[in-house]
Amino acid sequence: MLRRDNLGHVFVEVRLTNPLLHETVTVSDAVVDTGATFTTVPQAIAEKLKLQPFRKRKVRTVSGEEELTESITLVEIQNEETVNPVLISPKIDRVLIGVLTLEALGLKVEPKAGRLEKTKLLLL
Repeated sequence: MLRRDNLGHVFVEVRLTNPLLHETVTVSDAVVDTGATFTTVPQAIAEKLKLQPFRKRKVRTVSGEEELTESITLVEIQNEETVNPVLISPKIDRVLIGVLTLEALGLKVEPKAGRLEKTKLLLL
């Protein structure tokens, strides 16, 4: 499921799985955020998935510099999947899909249509 609102935001359905415990959550309205490096999940979703923290990352957000916990998840969007790092945020209320995840999945935003499309993976 993919949709775009009147402001040009692209929303996708994403399935997140803890690759170690096989706990899964499906989110129907994750925001594709091409300005974000990492995919970020709310603390509540991280708790449902029982994600294991393995380090802290300093990141710059709209509210300033923060230190967020990093973990890993299996991410599936449009039948493409990859294991990817994610940041866990106690402040946000929805999943944000960052460019590392899009690149790993071989997907890109097609801005005119407001959708994700397959793209080539480059190793140059």
